Amino acid sequence: MISYSQPSEMMNRMDIGAKVKTLRSEKGYTLREFAEQCKLSPSLVSQVERNATSPSIQTLIKMGEVLGIPVGRFFEEAEEARKQSVVRREQRRKLELPDHIPVYELLTPAHMDGDVRLLRVVLEAGQYSSSEKVEHHDTETCYVLSGEVHVVFPHTEQRLYAGDTISFRSTTPHQFYNPGLTQTELLLVISSL
Repeated sequence: MISYSQPSEMMNRMDIGAKVKTLRSEKGYTLREFAEQCKLSPSLVSQVERNATSPSIQTLIKMGEVLGIPVGRFFEEAEEARKQSVVRREQRRKLELPDHIPVYELLTPAHMDGDVRLLRVVLEAGQYSSSEKVEHHDTETCYVLSGEVHVVFPHTEQRLYAGDTISFRSTTPHQFYNPGLTQTELLLVISSL
């Protein structure tokens, strides 16, 4: 649910002005006509559209009424933009699991943890991902960025090389093993079943 008591600084960052201008144009109003319908000055409407001033909630309510839309519509595009999260290399979260030897780097933002997790794993030569095979209630896709990895299951083992991919249900006990003499880098995509 959208909060309508957001600070004006947040409104400016969300580019409310562009949204107002787009919606006004779609309805065919000139700036002056729109201002008159809203009982606002053309100067104020112009400033709002250029993000030179932050509209009050009351102003947005008036604009919404004239445009025939709920106030929340002014925030929709901005909400989508905020969902486009960037995770910088130096801000990656590290996931250290008790029985896992390497450190897993989470490449996805925290708000996506329940849906999908993208992890970077580096296995040194001769290293296993965990002391024993693990299982969890997810699906997993492993893409080998560099080196070689063996994906070890209870009754089988898959050998993968750079550029190869494997997908499986993580309810099957598994572990990764680097049999090579050089480092192996993996990209894991884990999503809920």
